[in-house]
Amino acid sequence: MFNNQSNRRPGNPIVGIIVPILIYWGISFLVDMVVVAAYLTAHGQELMQAYESQSALQTFMEETMTFILGHSTEITSASALLALPFYIYMMRKDERYRKMFVEPEEHKTPWKAPAVSYVYTVLLGVTAGIALNNILILSNLGSISVSYQTTSAGLYAAPVIIEIIGLGVIVPVLEECLYRGVIFRRLRDLMPAKKAILFSAVIFAIIHGNIVQFLYALVFGLLLSYVYESFESIKAPIILHASANLGSVLLTEGNGYGWIFHTPLRMGMVTVICAFTASVFFVLIRNLENSKKMLQNY
Repeated sequence: MFNNQSNRRPGNPIVGIIVPILIYWGISFLVDMVVVAAYLTAHGQELMQAYESQSALQTFMEETMTFILGHSTEITSASALLALPFYIYMMRKDERYRKMFVEPEEHKTPWKAPAVSYVYTVLLGVTAGIALNNILILSNLGSISVSYQTTSAGLYAAPVIIEIIGLGVIVPVLEECLYRGVIFRRLRDLMPAKKAILFSAVIFAIIHGNIVQFLYALVFGLLLSYVYESFESIKAPIILHASANLGSVLLTEGNGYGWIFHTPLRMGMVTVICAFTASVFFVLIRNLENSKKMLQNY
């Protein structure tokens, strides 16, 4: 558990939460503009011909949007790579500030998470991801959310290796540094753990936009912030997030979800088993947290 002493940063705390998000949005917008400009430059002659009629111009713009959506994973990964140094810098700067102005808690014994706890984290990410995806698919919310369908189609249009590297590694690292390493920790400096976990999860969910991703991100936002609070290491939420994403990518590309939903009985059994297994690993991680508290109070 992070230090419970109040640690109000100089300046407006709301600005300290909003600005990191705006930085990522700004970088993403610039990357989108560069990609669009490159596409228009490469297809300049076609664009000039399209101006001859309204229908031709509309067709050309639709083709441009299809190209952009079809490369969503590559564009998102590039934005994440460009933004990551900013958040690493913010995390380090915040930590230096905490060490300068916050007195260390007395009788607090240093604690390092055992290696097996990271195995629990991987298995929690995979099983919770499958269970939650299945529940959301069963809810049929995806069919009424056009933005979710568009986003999913774009993200899974890339080659599998790009999806594994981008969605399974780069994006989780970026999002955990931003939403847990910066935003959650700044909230945690201002309030108790439970409130910081809840508020950071709500922010994480709202940013994801459509209703399906909102619900998924809300649940995982709670889990990710909890393991960060428990482990006191950014590695834990990164591993959890990456495990969930990789599981989703591999099941999607390997037609795993097609196999799961082949029969109602199989779908129900897999969902229940994964939900139960995820709860077991969550309890194991919570028990490690309790052991840590006992050690630090000893």
